[in-house]
Parts: sequence; structure tokens; C-alpha cells
Amino acid sequence: MKQLNPREACLKDFEPQAAKLEKLRQRPPRTAYTALAKVYDIVNKTTIGYIGDVSTSGFMLFSGLALPINQRRLVSVDLPHPKQGQTTIELGLRVVWSKPEKRNQQLQAIGCEIMAIEPHAKLSLLRSSMAYSHKT
Repeated sequence: MKQLNPREACLKDFEPQAAKLEKLRQRPPRTAYTALAKVYDIVNKTTIGYIGDVSTSGFMLFSGLALPINQRRLVSVDLPHPKQGQTTIELGLRVVWSKPEKRNQQLQAIGCEIMAIEPHAKLSLLRSSMAYSHKT
């Protein structure tokens, strides 16, 4: 890291930190998802985990797997729908971050960015999120 001389420091020296803070502020608000929504890998035909919280751009899931950062997956999600009952949607996601879950070290908390989703699937996800979640 660059050493700063206080007499020579200027706002330009702090730009990377300011940009990082701005990016954190732009993250969409999340809500804790209280329904049981199972996430399946379509290609491998395996269960990845369960959704823990949802935002407009992605979700966090709890998994017994350690998924590599930047990995992309095609998944299906079984969602409870407030009027239609159980519904299944498909989407493409990218793993953004992964860390051990605080309460259960055998699980991973995995941040997923939604990369591809059909409009009707996004609407189903939003309706389910509105019906079965609360602000964290």
C-alpha cells in the first residue's frame, strides 16, 4: 500500500477507498427469506442449497458445498408462491462470495448474482420474496 505523507496527501490519494465505499452503498437492500426455497443445479442434477435472503439482483444461499468464486451455474429454484402454490423457476447465476456460515460451520453462506432470468421467473421470485420475507 502507498505510504502517504500528510503534507502531500490529497483527495485523489483516497479515491480507491471512496469508490469501494460507494459500491457498498449501491448494493440493493436485502430481505431475509423465511420460506424454504431449494436451489438445484440443472446440469449436475444436484441440490446446491436453500435461499437465505433475497435482493433485486441476487440472493444468498446456505449450502453444504464450497462453490468457487466467479463460477456460473444454471439452476432451478422451487419457490412457494402466495397464490399459485409451489412454482419452479430457472435462472443463471454467478457466485460472488462464499464464507462459512456463522452459526453452523459445516454450511457455506454463498452470495449469488442473478445473471439471466426470464421476466415471468423474476416476477415469481419478487412475489415470493414479498410474501415470505422481512427486512434484515
